[in-house]
Amino acid sequence: MGLYDIKPRFRAILTPIADGLSWVHPDIITLLGLAASGFALSAIVYAPQHPWMLFLVPWWLFVRIASNALDGLVAQRTGKARPFGEVLNEGVDRLSDVTLLLGLGLTPWASFAQAAWTTIAVLLSSYAGLLGKSVGVGREYGGVLGKADRMLWMGLTALIAWKTGLQPMHLAGREFRSVFDVMLTLFLPLALITACQRVQRIHARLNQAGGAR
Repeated sequence: MGLYDIKPRFRAILTPIADGLSWVHPDIITLLGLAASGFALSAIVYAPQHPWMLFLVPWWLFVRIASNALDGLVAQRTGKARPFGEVLNEGVDRLSDVTLLLGLGLTPWASFAQAAWTTIAVLLSSYAGLLGKSVGVGREYGGVLGKADRMLWMGLTALIAWKTGLQPMHLAGREFRSVFDVMLTLFLPLALITACQRVQRIHARLNQAGGAR
């Protein structure tokens, strides 16, 4: 069970905001999510000189999540929804993941190899979700580490780093460059589990529709 289960309520809360943004093209809102991811990473990069910037990370990650919901709402409510909008949305989402996860691997506070493997696992979980749409049973967003879950845990990790500092850690007999390195290490198996959960759910839907082989 992940945070995706509260998405309908989240969209309901954002609906008045979507009405107020009817003058903004949905693609601009989509791109805002990518910009927010870049700002979140920048806050982590400059944290040693300005530790308070880590406090901004959860807010930028919230902007990313909100943008991802608002672009579709605005498109639907203004009649600007189109197939390519979904393509742009998915592409920007993946670029945002790469920016945040692989970007961490380019900082001194996470192993690049760990960041790379975790990024691949997260992209695989997203690809697994898209498979449902390709076989006609709908996009699958569930699993233990969906996008909203990743943003929540990354935001909490930033707050921990804000309180404790970006310093090496020794846990379970292993050295980590910082709490962000620990986060990436945990994300790897959770993302793989999420991919398996999504494939399993898609298979169950196909069984119900009589289309599984």
